[in-house]
Amino acid sequence: GGGGGGGGGGGMRPSSQVASSLVALADRNTALISQLVRTEDGADRLVGGAAPSPRPWLRIALMSVGRSSGAEYLLHALRALLQTHPARVSDPLRSSIEIVVVNNHAPPEAHSVLLRAKQLYGGRVVFVEKEAAAARACRATPKVKGDVAKEPVFRQTCDLVGGLEALLAMPPADHVLLMEDDWLVCPSALLALQYLLDKAYAYDEDWLALRVSYGFNGVVVRGGADLRSLRRHLESHPWRRPPDHLLFEWFSGERPDTKAYAAGRSYRVFRHNLFYHIGALSTLNQPKTRFTPGCYSLMYDWLLPAEVFDEKACPHDDVWPCTEAARAGAPLFSAPDGGAAGSPPRLAWSAAAW
Repeated sequence: GGGGGGGGGGGMRPSSQVASSLVALADRNTALISQLVRTEDGADRLVGGAAPSPRPWLRIALMSVGRSSGAEYLLHALRALLQTHPARVSDPLRSSIEIVVVNNHAPPEAHSVLLRAKQLYGGRVVFVEKEAAAARACRATPKVKGDVAKEPVFRQTCDLVGGLEALLAMPPADHVLLMEDDWLVCPSALLALQYLLDKAYAYDEDWLALRVSYGFNGVVVRGGADLRSLRRHLESHPWRRPPDHLLFEWFSGERPDTKAYAAGRSYRVFRHNLFYHIGALSTLNQPKTRFTPGCYSLMYDWLLPAEVFDEKACPHDDVWPCTEAARAGAPLFSAPDGGAAGSPPRLAWSAAAW
């Protein structure tokens, strides 16, 4: 601000007022510090589950159900998230990312693993229950000829409808990362997500979805209208296909009822897988011996053909499609020909090149 060197005016505040202000500030800081406790893995957290910011930049939403085996997938998933989620309150990612667990179990109180998770991580994680009325309304959808989803898959889709409705009832977030509770976030994946989001906006300001993993896990969408549109699409077709296929229909615009909403908006696939799957059973009856993609491996398996990362189209990029790369790239680091001939970016060069 201005006012430098001003010797007149009101002058300095009396020393007693300055002292009282400093004491009040110290008291507030002491109160804040006293709220800090330690979790079982040693990370600082604020008591009370306070929201990290009025409008989260990223809301990570884990859809969770209890397993008859008692498997503690949710605990492992949260532990991995909290290990990569910054522990320092001063870290900007700490205050802009909110972790939410949606209880999709019925009845919700029978999800014993979630109850334990709430005890362990209630200070840094928000816990909500699916909107049961929305799930029930979805289950009233009749099955018609040509629908291929079996009963467990149908129920899963309707539970997701109830879960998304619960997220929509919360204060809006800029972005929502959809997760299932049997996936572990890879080390430093939140930093990779920050990088991907920045690059996606450079390529297409109005992108519709970003895929960073497999199934109904690891997809980023915008909060508000986009999340509501996705919920409506799932609710309209719970019998027709598995939910991850319905998700692709929505963001790709491949059907007449999704084409208009997706018109002019792109979806992007990250080159690197940011999650590791630990679930042993699937509602889709996948083989137990199926290959499990590793952290940061190429996104090519477990996906529909139009969801895999196209290495031939983008050999020197980590986002597909990458047609905007030449326009959006940093000029001093771009390929000498602007990428027109497929040459790699000039990431390593010497002063002699100038």
